[in-house]
Amino acid sequence: MSTLSRDALVLDLKQYAAQRPAARDRMIPLRRGRRVRLGDQLVLEFENEATLTYQVQEMLFTEGITDEGEVAGELAAYSRLLPTSHDLTATMFVEIDDVTTVRDELKRLNGVQHSIRIDVAGERVSAVELPGPDEEGPSEETYSVHFLKFRFSETARDGFRDPSVPAMLVVEHPQYAEDTPIDGELRRSLLADLALEHS
Repeated sequence: MSTLSRDALVLDLKQYAAQRPAARDRMIPLRRGRRVRLGDQLVLEFENEATLTYQVQEMLFTEGITDEGEVAGELAAYSRLLPTSHDLTATMFVEIDDVTTVRDELKRLNGVQHSIRIDVAGERVSAVELPGPDEEGPSEETYSVHFLKFRFSETARDGFRDPSVPAMLVVEHPQYAEDTPIDGELRRSLLADLALEHS
């Protein structure tokens, strides 16, 4: 299994504080190009080595973590979210503008994290929820953030890697049904992920 590199991290917090604005500026367009809106309340941001390394670096900075053992733990937790030659991973955000309705909306959308798939080449690639970095197993409730993995068969992978084959991101939930094409910059970014040779 591939893992995130310790060498890419800056443990000197003062040094990273000086670098942080530039790191954020580099990350904004990358994350924008890997982000897709699914209806008015769901957003998926597909992860790769760069986005996950940035998340670990930010975690270390905000939590003040410098202990090598704790750093290794964070790297291991986030390495589970790396894409592979047959997997895409995404962080799913439930966006609710009215903070007074968050609890009711999450209850209404309960299970939506299990209702997402990619349709490509005549196959349905259903998302599997991954435990969060600090969780031991998939959640029974729906929260504002979930981690998803899409595992492609050879047929689905080959279809997805062919830009002429349509691919749709779909959510099919009793209270929320939407779909959107995966194309353009997002598709090109994800093609690079599925070109990886490790598994």
